[in-house]
Amino acid sequence: MKRTAIRPAYGSYLLSAAVVLTVGSALLQDGLVRAAVSCWSLLVLVMVAAALDRIEFDGRTISRRGPLAFLLSRLARVRQKLSISDVESITTEAIRISFAGGDARLSYQTRISGEGVDVIIKSSRAGYIPFIRSLFLAAGPNKLDTRSFELFEYFEAGKAIKGSPVLRNDIALMPVSRLRSLGNSLRLAGRLAQASSYFRIAYEKEPRNPELLYEMARFFHSSARPEDARLLQRSDACLRLASRLASKEPHLLERIGEAFVERFDYKRAADCFRRALEFDPARFRANIGLAEIALRDGKLAHVAHYYGAAAGNGDRALARMAKREAHYYERLIADEEFLESELRRISLSNYLKWGQRASALIFLGAWLAAGIAGRFSSMVEDFGLAMMATSGLVWFAATMAFRHFRQRTA
Repeated sequence: MKRTAIRPAYGSYLLSAAVVLTVGSALLQDGLVRAAVSCWSLLVLVMVAAALDRIEFDGRTISRRGPLAFLLSRLARVRQKLSISDVESITTEAIRISFAGGDARLSYQTRISGEGVDVIIKSSRAGYIPFIRSLFLAAGPNKLDTRSFELFEYFEAGKAIKGSPVLRNDIALMPVSRLRSLGNSLRLAGRLAQASSYFRIAYEKEPRNPELLYEMARFFHSSARPEDARLLQRSDACLRLASRLASKEPHLLERIGEAFVERFDYKRAADCFRRALEFDPARFRANIGLAEIALRDGKLAHVAHYYGAAAGNGDRALARMAKREAHYYERLIADEEFLESELRRISLSNYLKWGQRASALIFLGAWLAAGIAGRFSSMVEDFGLAMMATSGLVWFAATMAFRHFRQRTA
């Protein structure tokens, strides 16, 4: 397979550059010209590190390359490689900006997780499509969440939407399978108004097609604004009908169950997952879905049971993850001291996470104060620099502590 590469987000580099510029400016105002120039020279290192930073996939291994990755692997012992066979989950989030005409601009962020490694890539990068196309194909559908699976179908099939017809008579001549494909492609591209025409005509032809109803439910839900109750009701109605008609399609039942979970309808979601398990008691996504529902209800024994059943999956990474989760919840049930220590650890890690966010916001506010208000008052500038230094140290300490405490003890 051809090697593909993509550049990661530059947030950490921009923050580092802001710190270097601010410190250098402070040194210059104190008359320390040489120290300021030396500090500003670090910008060259930051720019070089950002230019060389990349994420590569060769068909078997995802690896982070560049000076920062080298330092993290050597000094902090942070893994920078993840074999495709060790990938446990791939999730994609969509960020939507709506326009007045009903269309939207969509951007995606994909997270690849496994073996203590998290890799995040964004669709704003030029290499996003070839990277995830090869990655999703190698990982397989079981490791993809719903949105990742949709993108996988979209990019793998290579659907062209530029020449899609817009007249109703032309659209009506197309088969339902083609209408569905184009409708989903237009939805993922943010052309919601045109996608609506394709789904409407497909529904007129096959109103009891469960896959079409599921796709329409996702379309209505993604198109609806929070205040648009009518579209949300249509989406729920389509999803409920799809769940009743998909009696012989376990894969579709799993996806419908996950859609119900997203809408907090856990009763219908559990029903879909159980019906999927009637075809194969070891189906991974159905068991994981039931485990997540049981966890929300506080039924740890059921959680351990469903993870244990999911461990029968043939994929090595998924089976390892399910066994690890089953063992963890079994120990929570059997060992009260372990349960108490885990509750303390989770509580502390949550506090540390909020500490990270708060210190980052304080750093940003202090930087703005020192850079803008500091021009008119030396006292404000000194206070801003002091707050920057303090919040920076707090952020670093909270980050290191969070990395430690987020790891389970079993």
